[in-house]
Amino acid sequence: MPELHLMKRFRLLIGFISLILCLSSVAQTQKQLIKVADTYYADLDFYGAAIYYRRAMLLDSNNVDLIYKYAEALRNYNEYPKAEKYYAVVYKLDRGTTYPLALYWQSVMLKHMGDYKNAKKNFKRCERYFKKDKNGFHYKKVLQEQKSCDVAEMLKKDTLPLDVKNLGNNINTTDSEFGAFVYDSMLYFSSLRGKAITENNVVLDSVYVIKIYKAMQQNGNWKNPLELPQQINLPEMHAANACFSEDKKSVFFTACDLNYNCKIYYSTYKNNEWQKAKALPPNINNEASTTTHPMFTEYNGKEILFFSSNRPGGMGMMDIWFAWHKGDFTFSEPINAGNNINTIEDEITPFFTPEDSTLYFSSNWHEGLGGFDVFKSKGEPGMWQKLENMKSPINTSTNETYFSKFGGSAFVTSNRKGSITKKGATCCNDLYSIKLPEIIKPKIYTSLEELQKYLPVTLYFHNDEPNPRSRDTITQYNYLSTYTEYLKQTDKYKKEYASGLKGEEQDDAILDIEDFFEEYVKKGVSDLNQFMPLLKKELEKGSKIELTIKGYASPLSKTDYNVNLTLRRISSLINFIIEYNQGVFKPYLNGTATNGASLHFIKIPFGEYQSKEEVSDNINDLKNSVYSRKAALERKIEIMAIRLTEKGKEAKGLDGLEINDPILVIENSIYILPPKTSHTDTEIEFIIQNNGKSALKIFSAEPDNGLLKITLPNQPIDSMQKNKIKVLLPSSLLESDVEFKIKILSNANPNTHWLEIKKEN
Repeated sequence: MPELHLMKRFRLLIGFISLILCLSSVAQTQKQLIKVADTYYADLDFYGAAIYYRRAMLLDSNNVDLIYKYAEALRNYNEYPKAEKYYAVVYKLDRGTTYPLALYWQSVMLKHMGDYKNAKKNFKRCERYFKKDKNGFHYKKVLQEQKSCDVAEMLKKDTLPLDVKNLGNNINTTDSEFGAFVYDSMLYFSSLRGKAITENNVVLDSVYVIKIYKAMQQNGNWKNPLELPQQINLPEMHAANACFSEDKKSVFFTACDLNYNCKIYYSTYKNNEWQKAKALPPNINNEASTTTHPMFTEYNGKEILFFSSNRPGGMGMMDIWFAWHKGDFTFSEPINAGNNINTIEDEITPFFTPEDSTLYFSSNWHEGLGGFDVFKSKGEPGMWQKLENMKSPINTSTNETYFSKFGGSAFVTSNRKGSITKKGATCCNDLYSIKLPEIIKPKIYTSLEELQKYLPVTLYFHNDEPNPRSRDTITQYNYLSTYTEYLKQTDKYKKEYASGLKGEEQDDAILDIEDFFEEYVKKGVSDLNQFMPLLKKELEKGSKIELTIKGYASPLSKTDYNVNLTLRRISSLINFIIEYNQGVFKPYLNGTATNGASLHFIKIPFGEYQSKEEVSDNINDLKNSVYSRKAALERKIEIMAIRLTEKGKEAKGLDGLEINDPILVIENSIYILPPKTSHTDTEIEFIIQNNGKSALKIFSAEPDNGLLKITLPNQPIDSMQKNKIKVLLPSSLLESDVEFKIKILSNANPNTHWLEIKKEN
């Protein structure tokens, strides 16, 4: 999204909003309502447009053109869940015929909602609509977003220990604030705020523009924001993105006319006041382009200007550029920051810290959690190293821009949940402060105790492998060899499972299989490779460890055969551990370790006892009994629990509790919603009980949809006592087919339990 559009999104209730009051008292045809909505949309008042598109839809809910317009308005003021819903409606009715971007935008909304799994699936489905032009933007974008969703799944587990706080209503309003810069102990920022706003969010100002403000700090809080003088906040123009020179004699900022033609201006401080601002020369402000986001600083004794622009010669839409100051506000020819930074989409809001030679910026192309994420790259102008995502909580699934850093504090602009708003949870941008530690260290799992929260490690197998048609309970193969052979059958699985299908059903079947091998089979090996070094490290401490491994099978064979099959699968994992890293675990397995450490296994073969009823057991239906995703998900083993034991004592958990303590029991782990649900948020309670002897601790709850709000017991649950896990289901999710899973992690054995929410058929 070009920066021009980014700034336009800050303008939510502009122009003709008072028309709402005038028209609400008269009867309106659908055509009149759409005309009013179109006027709001053209005037960039997406919130007002959505109101009138919605009213028009009440008169005809099957008008695809109208539904698409409504979804577009919702998207443009960041109402992600509703936009996702109506893009889905358009896609269902249109199938990409008239609106090929409907599925694409639905995918983008899912990503903004933090539903990376379904977003990736939809992005994959989008390929069919753009593959005719494989050099085109949208084909490249959907491929990139699939990678980005994979990265996001990893990033959301790697949260940094940072305190990110909303600056509060002394600074932030229900409109938009952005672009913080600290100068001379004052906070400078930009804001779109009206002086005269009614209770219905109607702005009465004759001129409603973005302006630059400054605020002073009192008792640790920024307060009393004041507009900068008209020499900077130029009459009837937008002013934003202020930054100051090191000598405190110059300010640089963006000024845009009412049509958002933007240039970089500067003002000098003379005779105790700021002089009337002037535009930088044409080699910076290219006439046919947007030029914005100035960052003026010093590097190696020279002054340098970083900025964003879609000027000719760039790599995509908005790029980051830099130019050296030659004196008297003239500059060298701008240089593109290069392909380590810039992409075919948007890179904006540069901020450079000379002390550590680091460039911070935001991008909506590089892999990340949301739309715009904040990234950083060390180096020097023109020679940037590989960039890094700034991770959560700096980044979220929404948009983060304008990262700036001053000593031990930093600021970011975000429309994340928690912003001050009257028009939707994520409609508008607020300023957030970040307390930075001296060194931010990446999260590294240092012990099995820490890793235990992320069990089970789940590994998958092809049908009747290893050693097919055998009743042996052991195998000579190790898991890695079966995994390699399994991956070779990916194409066969796609062919068999998609057989007999056409069109989108065929595409969906292929997508299901690709997703299974990527998200389950390969992920299992990735988890195993992370697990093994930590297991070794714990044994090197002298620990005595028991691993509980459970085996499962699909219901294609008889129970007694499948029990032996699952034992062979467990055996393949044990072989892998024995052979790992040239037999490093052998002393711990045969009792010869000099430090007294040992490794033992508890094998639990379930056969098909716990396989799902809907999985086919028909030997003549190989498509569903062997090659379907459902059947493949049943053929697995899991490292379920890790326990430390001490000689002469009962086995103990890593937290020191006895193995039979505690025991987590869920009274009803599946909650069925009635077919008809209210249009309000629904709170669901799951009753849990500790049937063990020692205190039960619930570590976390991981929903498969980021919109679910979960409240866990805040205290350990004593022996034989009950408590509740509460789940708040937003009304926006109740309007579609509901099926959610929540992974509960605790100190019980096993430490993983699942909750499910479904809608009654």
